[in-house]
Amino acid sequence: MKDTGFKKYKMIYLGAFLVLNFLSIYLLTSNFLLEDLSPFPRDFFMLVNSLFGDLGFFLIFIALSVLIFRSDYNRARFIMYASIAFGLLYFAFSIYFQYYGMFFSFYNLKTFSSSGAGDAAGFLFGSLLSLLKQANYIFLVPSIVLVIVFILIFYRRRKDEKFRKSSLVRGWNRLYVGAFVMVFGILLMVSSLGAYKANISDTWFEDNATPLHGVQAAGLFAYYTYDAITYIFDEQAEYSDQELEQIRQRLDTYMNKDYVSPITGQIYDNEDYRGIYSGKNLLLIQIESMNNFVIGLKVKIGDEYVELTPNLNRILNKSVYLNNYYTTVGIGNTSDSEFTTMTGLYPTGTKYSIFEYDKVQYQTLPKLFKDENYIAFSSHANTGIFYDRLIKHPELYGFDYHYCKETMDLVDPKMIHGWLNDEDFLKDTIDVMESEYQNGPVFTFAITISCHMPYNAPEETAGQGQWFYGKDNLFPKDFVLTDYTSLNEQLIGYLEHVSYTDYAIGKALEYLEASSLADDTIVVLYGDHGCGIDAFEMFYENPDLFANDINEMISYSANVTQRKLSERRMLSNVPFIIYDPTSSESSPLQPQRISLVRGFNSTSRTIAELFGLNPTYYFGVNALSSSQTIVYNPRNLDIFADGMTISGQSLDYIRDESLVDFYTPAKIDAVLEEFRKLKDFNDKLLISKIFPPLQEKGLEN
Repeated sequence: MKDTGFKKYKMIYLGAFLVLNFLSIYLLTSNFLLEDLSPFPRDFFMLVNSLFGDLGFFLIFIALSVLIFRSDYNRARFIMYASIAFGLLYFAFSIYFQYYGMFFSFYNLKTFSSSGAGDAAGFLFGSLLSLLKQANYIFLVPSIVLVIVFILIFYRRRKDEKFRKSSLVRGWNRLYVGAFVMVFGILLMVSSLGAYKANISDTWFEDNATPLHGVQAAGLFAYYTYDAITYIFDEQAEYSDQELEQIRQRLDTYMNKDYVSPITGQIYDNEDYRGIYSGKNLLLIQIESMNNFVIGLKVKIGDEYVELTPNLNRILNKSVYLNNYYTTVGIGNTSDSEFTTMTGLYPTGTKYSIFEYDKVQYQTLPKLFKDENYIAFSSHANTGIFYDRLIKHPELYGFDYHYCKETMDLVDPKMIHGWLNDEDFLKDTIDVMESEYQNGPVFTFAITISCHMPYNAPEETAGQGQWFYGKDNLFPKDFVLTDYTSLNEQLIGYLEHVSYTDYAIGKALEYLEASSLADDTIVVLYGDHGCGIDAFEMFYENPDLFANDINEMISYSANVTQRKLSERRMLSNVPFIIYDPTSSESSPLQPQRISLVRGFNSTSRTIAELFGLNPTYYFGVNALSSSQTIVYNPRNLDIFADGMTISGQSLDYIRDESLVDFYTPAKIDAVLEEFRKLKDFNDKLLISKIFPPLQEKGLEN
């Protein structure tokens, strides 16, 4: 058959390459497969411009195939290999979203350029197997289809030498056509990016666009080409003198203790319980990956319901428990939790705060405590080079020192997943705290780690019949929480780790209460971020397996929007507990449950009020006040308010039926506007470096 007879098949192959890749990009940027994704509303501009941007990218690869290879067979093979690479990239992006709940940015690679890069890679690969078990392999299907088309059209005729050498463009035409398509593709990409930048100019997105918005509006490959260039050349946003002055003026408003609710407009003075713990020690425990739904949760094992967190449940009788507290972490996970807890400022979401915004002197809890003659130190069971804590905790936050794996003097330590177990870690931290207490009051920030992924049985206890030292397993072998095998393994593992963490905290608190610190120490505990697992599935499938006398459990909703927003709210909800071991009927702060929405940005302010500290700036709200506020998730821009959740991306929302008349469309728009103002100011405050620069020898305290 003459080559002209195959022309239409070759064009079909090119068409299949384009259509299959466009389909993959659509699936990646919609919630058809990634159900937790809340894409921005697509207007006509976003749709057409993104198509042009990605078409330009694909045309560049087609041009390369023409310029590099002389035969259509080799060009088709090159395009097939490129499509396989693209398919793996789509697949990787989907896994990334599955783990982080946000789209990738090249700035996310910052952690791998730090001194703790090896540990970061270890975390990633340690969790990869669990992620692969629940991955969306359908993103590989378009590549497989193109491979099949290649085999049908080209590979099976590979022995026909005339066919293998045939070409639709020959000689100088190959160079002309290749160069033209290359230039045209580049122009399409550049034009798409230019149109995108012009379209968002003078809008909120000019300073607050996320990778998802960029991909939806400029095209996946066009946007990431731009993102890579800005990352490689370290392009930083620059503000005019007028803009800097506006940021300073807005910052000055935070010197006022009064808080204006973004929901009601009411003014609150936020001075509840001022100084009731002045002079007391503070043990602030940040608990790895603990969601609020585990507090009070009971699981039916055999004929009885077994408490998952009996020790945390027990201390609630002497605690203020905030059960509507929300994590505000971005890509930095635990490090972002530390950043916001110490400073009261949100992370931007797409960048690591401790690596990108670490050159200025923030107002921090350690410095406020040290102003009152406290000794302040942080501790962690991992290496001090991870997140550069050994350096950044003293320099950036103002701790006297960071106590970590390198500085611990332990004999025959019992390790879990390569880290010191939480029980021994917390007890050792309490020993250091007690020693420092001889010289004055102490502020200790302890960061646990045993509940970190991967949620499988630790290698260190293999063959012992139990996952964790000194504690029986929670579940018998082959226990079923959900019929999804891979998810069941993760959930069993997560709940076993939570159960151990609760056990370790219980042992540590007993140890504390038997020490000289007992009568003069307040303990504050909170989860740093959620577990990142679809834990709601076990409540949907087997609701009779669970009971909870403390917190309401999630229930299935047939409405997709209702269900997904409820699930994301559940997985962002973490416990926050203020525990006074000496609490009595005469204590000024009585045990209670507070269900108003609160977030990490309020932690520093709340602790400052309780301990009589004197901040210059008042970020967030006093969590013990009656202030109504909002909290947002920097990753996906979900907004949490009392009785309402809004997606700051898709603009979908859910609200309690009893609040339908209160949360009118106008009220919802007003809340959205307040969120946008807050995020815009918060991020500009970090990016502009308004605060005084760090001194060469550390922070001024």
